[in-house]
Amino acid sequence: MIQLRVKILAFKEAEAKYIELGKKRCSDMLPDLEANIQFVEDDADILFILSGGSEQGAKLLAEKNRFYILLSNELDNSNAAALEIKAWMNREGISSVLLSNPKEMKAYMSKYIEVTSAIEALKGKQLGLIGNVSDWLIASSVEKNVLMCRLGINLKQIDWKSLCSFGDAEINNDFLNKFEYTDHQEKLNASKIYNILKDCVENEKLDALTVECFPLVRQKSVTACLALSLFNDQQIPAGCEGDLASIVGMMFAKELSGSIPWMANVAKISAETALFAHCTIGTNLLSDYEVTTHFETGLGTAIRGMYRYNDITVFRFNSELNKAFITTGEVLDRPRYATACRTQIEVKLPLSAITKLKENPLGNHHLILQGNQLEKLQLACGLLGIELI
Repeated sequence: MIQLRVKILAFKEAEAKYIELGKKRCSDMLPDLEANIQFVEDDADILFILSGGSEQGAKLLAEKNRFYILLSNELDNSNAAALEIKAWMNREGISSVLLSNPKEMKAYMSKYIEVTSAIEALKGKQLGLIGNVSDWLIASSVEKNVLMCRLGINLKQIDWKSLCSFGDAEINNDFLNKFEYTDHQEKLNASKIYNILKDCVENEKLDALTVECFPLVRQKSVTACLALSLFNDQQIPAGCEGDLASIVGMMFAKELSGSIPWMANVAKISAETALFAHCTIGTNLLSDYEVTTHFETGLGTAIRGMYRYNDITVFRFNSELNKAFITTGEVLDRPRYATACRTQIEVKLPLSAITKLKENPLGNHHLILQGNQLEKLQLACGLLGIELI
């Protein structure tokens, strides 16, 4: 159970019985969460501003790179003090939210517990990097210690040579039944890649994986696109090109939203829209699809599909996991350009998001989440001290 660590702040001379009154007021404001509340003297995430005169106490307590929930009410100059504290925190760059309405508190705290639980669920997860980060992803590698310190995820780098060889790999009949493709030999080859990666996931006890896939194309003329698509359908986040920033974002988004997003290239940016495209999308995100060849090489197999949703959220971390790009968007078209990866969507974005993509990008690949996930992502980033660009 997630604990809500609450500090009661009052005027300096407040007696113990007044602080006890504050605890009762706080519990009354959050009646459905009383079992979660833990009153503390330090290391609090929630500050209940019980009265005027608590401003200096908040100033002494607050830390940089922390996120605070400020609670206040209409009694004893609580709101007046809370506004002063909130203004000071804004000036000092300390992330916070001020809640003074009981209905607002209930809705926000429910979401806070949901998001906090999702963040906690990431701790101890095992992420596999099969091969290396691809050479062209010069802004998308994440250091192992950064990943552990920021999110508690353990990174395992696994050499392709340590896995079953393509020549010795078995065919997976369940995989063959999943995908229809006229080139039977290519489908057999793709099923072998799935089996190789499936064994790796099971043997290494991986919760997610990202694959340096182009060595497969160069050496065996096969691709991992269908295998990665199927893993995503099976609720195992799976990305390509060894993109660590993207796979971490996929794991993060899955815990927050319950669905694995689609990792896609930003293939084109215009005045109001962006074109996202890639070959590894999970088929559960599509209303219809076909298996075709991989875009860049014309070899192997890939997914060309019709993205199912119209309202989306676009999301990405930087390589240090201390900045994030988040925006909502509307899918306007699902084109089939020959000049981009197989599954494609044209998305209308706010002008501010278009400007950020052009002038302050965090990298190429972005994650497409179904529906509006803005509030959850923003809150999660706030709790982790991640700056929203």
